[in-house]
Order: sequence, then C-alpha cells, then structure tokens
Amino acid sequence: MRRIKNTNTFLLIPLIVSVGVVSWAILSGALLVLALLILSPALHDLHQAEVMRNNLQATLTLINEKIALQNHFLELADSDPRLMQRLADRQLSVVNPNEEVLPLANDNRPRDVQSLIDEALKPVEPHPVPPLPWLVNITRFNVIRGPLIILVLCGLVVAFLLDIRRV
Repeated sequence: MRRIKNTNTFLLIPLIVSVGVVSWAILSGALLVLALLILSPALHDLHQAEVMRNNLQATLTLINEKIALQNHFLELADSDPRLMQRLADRQLSVVNPNEEVLPLANDNRPRDVQSLIDEALKPVEPHPVPPLPWLVNITRFNVIRGPLIILVLCGLVVAFLLDIRRV
C-alpha cells in the first residue's frame, strides 16, 4: 500500500504576486498619496496657526509683564516724591548739586520712563513648534503636486483595470 506524504507547506508566491493583491496594493498606495495631497495644505495652515498662536502668547506675556511694571511704577510714583524728582532730573539731564555724578563714556541711552521699563523687562521666547514631516512639506509645492496627482489617477485606473480583468 502506498502512502502519500502529508506536507503542510503553504506557498506564498501565488498569493504575493496574484493580480488581486497587486490591485489592492496599487489602490491603497494611490489613496494614501491622494489623502496626503489633500491634507498637506491644511496641515501647513495648522502649523502656521500654531506658530502664530505661540508668538501671540509670548507677546501677551511680555505685554502683561510690561503692564505689571508700569502699575508698580505708578504705585511708587504716587507714594514717593523723591522718585518723581529723580525721574524728572533724569529726563531733563539735570544734575543735583548735592549728588556726585560719575561720567560714563558714550552713554547715549534714552532717558525716558519707557526706556527704564524696557530695560527691566525679561525677554520672552515663544514655544517652538516642531516642523512638519518632509513628505508633507514636499507635497505642498505645485511642481510636485501636479505629477503626483497624475500618478495617483494612473494608479486608480490601473487598479480598476486589474480588478476588472481579474473578474
């Protein structure tokens, strides 16, 4: 009696190179590229909006700090007449005869209240926004968008024709 050897090998080659798998792969790739082409302008606008938001938040922080310094200065100005006298002397470049002044070389800084406040402010840096992936940046340019759209349309047509031929 002859026995047939039982083999449990499954050949993947016909599955990998079959027309159906190739058709689905082309269709999936074309749809992914099409989705990237459609979403890249919106992703770029979103990125620009995040950068603008962070810049505006940094500006708002700086303005709030400036307002707090001005309010503090106003509180001191109302309660300390000596401070007002010194400020007037500074703005008018008047030297009090009772005080000794040390001359500084090339001291051409502005002498108004605003310059004093600006010197007291701490610099504020906006939070950095990570850049978009290179693939999204590339698909924004019209030189690349046109050929990619043609490639996507050809891929959709090829996938359709392969699937029709298979049936």
